[in-house]
Amino acid sequence: MTELAARRTQAMLLTAVAVTGMGQTLVFAILPSLGRAAGIADVKVGLIISCSSLMFALASPVWGRTSEYLGRKPVLVIGLAGYAVGTALFATAFWFGIRGVMTGLLLITALIASRVLQASIMAATPPAAAAYMADTSSPATRTKAMGRIGAAHNLGTVVGPAVGGLIAGISLVAPLYMVAVITAVMALWVWRALPESPYILQRGRPKAPFSLSATLRSSFTAYTDRRLTDILLVGLMLFVAFAIVQQTLGFLFQDRLAMSPQQAAGGVGIAMMCAALTSLLAQAVIVQRLGWSPEAILRLAVPMMGSGVLLLLWAPDQLWVTVSVMLLGLGLGLGMPGVSSAASLRVGVEEQGAVAGLMSACPALGFIFGPVIGTGLYQLQPHWPYLLVLVLFVPLMLAVWRLR
Repeated sequence: MTELAARRTQAMLLTAVAVTGMGQTLVFAILPSLGRAAGIADVKVGLIISCSSLMFALASPVWGRTSEYLGRKPVLVIGLAGYAVGTALFATAFWFGIRGVMTGLLLITALIASRVLQASIMAATPPAAAAYMADTSSPATRTKAMGRIGAAHNLGTVVGPAVGGLIAGISLVAPLYMVAVITAVMALWVWRALPESPYILQRGRPKAPFSLSATLRSSFTAYTDRRLTDILLVGLMLFVAFAIVQQTLGFLFQDRLAMSPQQAAGGVGIAMMCAALTSLLAQAVIVQRLGWSPEAILRLAVPMMGSGVLLLLWAPDQLWVTVSVMLLGLGLGLGMPGVSSAASLRVGVEEQGAVAGLMSACPALGFIFGPVIGTGLYQLQPHWPYLLVLVLFVPLMLAVWRLR
């Protein structure tokens, strides 16, 4: 593969990741409004997210290991196509709900089923993309390669809410249909133009035949792989901390800063957009320039996030709250490629798909546990969620300093 062809391949791969990130954050941005318009209680909207996050966490390792048999490209195409179909079904269910065609239990069932279906298939995209990047990078450049994946995803998270907000003025479900069309086009482009990973082409067909039961068993037992347990826990803790802050931020704006719900929603939107920008800065610039080992990156990321949470404990106004969330975003932007590359370097080339799937599950796992823990503690005492994060980050900082 020539240098020009390699750049085109990488650009296509990163575009696919960005499109997926755009779709995810766009859904999160408009889901509360869609739920209210369809007459769905807020807690049931949260249930939709929790169910899909759980399915994503379960499916990611399976798809990562499947990419070792089917190849990176086919799994990537399956993930994008599944995302397009699942999003279209999700949008259609909401369209029926808003018009009163479906209500009550039938509507909730349709929404959860379509979202879970979407999550189970689109979970193929992140591990296949990460494994492809691992296949085409050397150990010395692995952290930079994973940083590019994270930067592409964060670029999508910045664009998604802005585009969704503009198109939602036409119709609340219009942004979802737009994402479905864009992702379908992306799937077709990848199928037509993306070459298979050089590692897959060189290795040829695996000697052992593909077994779904063996893939499921090995994927789920990967969570207890001693080579990866400490890295998996670090990644999980980073996303649990971020999820706790994100889920309680709207309450903090209303309670501490005496904002109305509308003002709080705007404040949260600005803060999260700034966090996405600092995360993008970390992955697209800082990680690429430093060239540090993944362990060194993590030793910077964890204290960075901890300082953001510490600042959030006493932040007196919107500016300081936003600055604290930006520090969180910066730390998470450093931590994501650090975790992914550290795990990737601990296994051989024949396990890159499996480990990519496992690491792709970290965000979903964090957003299963973080929101429940954060909102539960916040109801008891507003400072407790952030104090818990600080307490947990003390052993976490010790753990990352012991990583080898």
